[in-house]
Amino acid sequence: MRSIFCTIVFFSLFQAWGQTNGVVTNSTNSNVAEPAEEEIFEFQQDSTTLDLEGVGKTRSIDRKEKKAEKESSKVAMPEAPAAKSDSYGYSSEPVPAPQSPQMTQEYQSNTSSFQLSKKMSSTQRTQRSPSVEQQNEMNEAVGYFETNAPNSFEYHYFKYVSGNYNVELIDHLQNAEALRPNNSDVQLQKAAYHIIMNEPLKALLYIQKLKASQRLPQSVVDYSSDIVRSTPENGTLITHGFDDTYGVWTAQNELGIRTDVTLVSLDFLQSQQYRDNLTKAGFKLPTDTVIDVDYLVNFCVLNSERNLSISMTTPKEYLIPLQDKLYVAGLVFEYHTETIDNFYRNEYLWENQLSKVVIESTTDEKSRQLSANYLPMLLQLRKVYHQTGEEEKLQEIDKVTDKVGVQCRKYEQVQKLKGAY
Repeated sequence: MRSIFCTIVFFSLFQAWGQTNGVVTNSTNSNVAEPAEEEIFEFQQDSTTLDLEGVGKTRSIDRKEKKAEKESSKVAMPEAPAAKSDSYGYSSEPVPAPQSPQMTQEYQSNTSSFQLSKKMSSTQRTQRSPSVEQQNEMNEAVGYFETNAPNSFEYHYFKYVSGNYNVELIDHLQNAEALRPNNSDVQLQKAAYHIIMNEPLKALLYIQKLKASQRLPQSVVDYSSDIVRSTPENGTLITHGFDDTYGVWTAQNELGIRTDVTLVSLDFLQSQQYRDNLTKAGFKLPTDTVIDVDYLVNFCVLNSERNLSISMTTPKEYLIPLQDKLYVAGLVFEYHTETIDNFYRNEYLWENQLSKVVIESTTDEKSRQLSANYLPMLLQLRKVYHQTGEEEKLQEIDKVTDKVGVQCRKYEQVQKLKGAY
């Protein structure tokens, strides 16, 4: 009864909601929703959180707007803002004025052009690899700095970043670090480099710096700890952006949580070295080097025996082609080629495995947003407890569900879902 109930009735509930809100659902399991994209402030897209109303609504940058922004940057050079960092893994530092005054406008224009192209490539919802146009625009900017400012921070940093985790360009990243040793963008790239090179002790040095500067908030690590706890034993966890990748890696390598799980980052898969490492570890990789929706689908098909799970923060565009094989389990979507009953798995995770820190000790806006991703599991449990008349458990789940709804500002939406049965 429980299996039939949670796969049919729970699906019907969310399918009705999804018809107007872009929720990802399917007819064979209780896959619930794709987390909505938060506002993008800088370069890299990061984790997204469940949006029960308006899922899938994203901000796009029209080509005409992009060209207009590039043209405006050539005409006027605005005063550099104070340095700041955001929750997506990138900071915006003031760009120092070039030494040569006659180069000022062009210098600023090429800096803005590179940053905009990188931002657009990193916030795409269907692929991690830059498009051909985006890559060409980044390469053009790098070419300008190579000719006009070969010793500048911009040249060395942009040269490395434009390589999309090409470890053979490490000398440029080292030079950028020598010029700005406290730059958190560089620290992030150095952490990624050492992760890709399987040098955890060196990577941890930079992870500590990112945590100290709040580029990697403790709330993200707490949430990511529950992501990896949601993954099956000796399983493979596929992550997408900054928060889930760096958070999970930190939970495993600093805190020692679930080191049996193999982390596969869609972002790092841009690196040939990273792909080689996975091949040596026994994974079968698609032949295409563009990391996009099709790449993930093919990766799952080729490695279906590896107990695959996908972080719930992955954009829905990646999940839709796989939806008939995805099942909510804690904070991940488990990939199964056969129909399963995931109710007991979720009950066990909730009662015995998950720390729930971001629910019980909300400390910042990030943790409030991330707490929304517990709702699919909670609503599934509530549905079954309501059907089977387990009043004590129903009341406990109701209390937590309402608390999460308030925290993530989805209380009214949650009440509508609960009131639908």
